[in-house]
This record gives sequence, structure tokens and C-alpha cells, in this order.
Amino acid sequence: MDHFRFNQTLFLVEVLSCLLLSTIATACSTPLNSGSRRLLVVSPELTQFCSDTDNPSLCNETIAPFLDGSFNPVKALETEMKATLQKASDIAASISKQLEDPTTAKNALDALNICKSQYGDMLDNINESLNLVAQLNVVDAYHKMSAVISYKSSCDDAYDESPGVIMPFRQESTTLFQLSGNCVTALNTIVNNHKV
Repeated sequence: MDHFRFNQTLFLVEVLSCLLLSTIATACSTPLNSGSRRLLVVSPELTQFCSDTDNPSLCNETIAPFLDGSFNPVKALETEMKATLQKASDIAASISKQLEDPTTAKNALDALNICKSQYGDMLDNINESLNLVAQLNVVDAYHKMSAVISYKSSCDDAYDESPGVIMPFRQESTTLFQLSGNCVTALNTIVNNHKV
């Protein structure tokens, strides 16, 4: 069997497996490097947990690889919060790098400095939220995570109010907004359903 036919067969087997698995659990493929793919199976409990979030597929994708054993909504929430923290840390590092780069356009510096401050506050709030969730204080964690969305919006506004300046991390910022929104929704659900 030549290489092309082998890849076609492998892809077909994966698609059929995905269809089969979707009858017992939600399943999806996530890309790996070099065009290869891996199968991500999501438990019914996680599917239910993520179903009320603003971005259920992102919720499933970011939490499923880290869960093992019986489903725990607090652990799932912490995992989504850690994904949010990682994304915010990556953006903050990018902002710092751009501020240190002598080739960064002068008209972008004000927006970058505002974003640096907002992302610093954001990182503090996410870390505080994680500590609060570990203490099962989801009410205060909810308020801290809600502020993360405000900090992100303030950074966006800084760019919107800078004519001719393009935000170089807009896509990452959108993903951060989706992740933090998932956390806020999950926290709200846990508070309202008294799941802790």
C-alpha cells in the first residue's frame, strides 16, 4: 500500500472511530504538529460542565487532556483557569517583548504600556482566583475572574483609541476572552447550583 493510500485509510479509520465514539461520548480531533491528529475523547460529565459556557468546544479542548479519574467540577474549573492564566501570561510576555523592541512603532507604545498594566492586574486576579477556588471560595473567585474580562477590554480600548495602530495579539486576546468567559460562567453555575 503506498503512502498516500495508507494516510487515506488512516484518516478514514479515525473518522469512523470518531463517529462510533460520539455515540457514547463527545469526541473530536485536535491537531498535532506535522499535520497529524490525535483523538480527544470528552466524558459526558465534562460535556455537561462545558455545555453552559460561552465556548463549549474550547472548554472541552482545554480541560479534557488534563482530567483523569472521576469528574470533579472544581478540578475542571481550575484547569480552565490555568489555561486562562497561561494564555494571559503568553500575551503579557509578548507585550513586554514589544515594549523592549527598539523597532516597535512609537505610536504603539501608549497602547502597549496600558496593556502591560492591564495584563499585570489580570495575572494577579487570575492567580488570586485560583487560590480562592482552592479554598472553595467560588463567590470571590467569580468577582476576581469577572474583572479579568474588564482588564482585557481596557487593553482593547487602548488600541481602538490609537489610530493606525494594529493590535498584534488580537487573536490571542480573543481566545483569552473566551477562556475567561468560560471560567466566569462555570463559577456562576457552581455558585448558583451549590456544587461546592
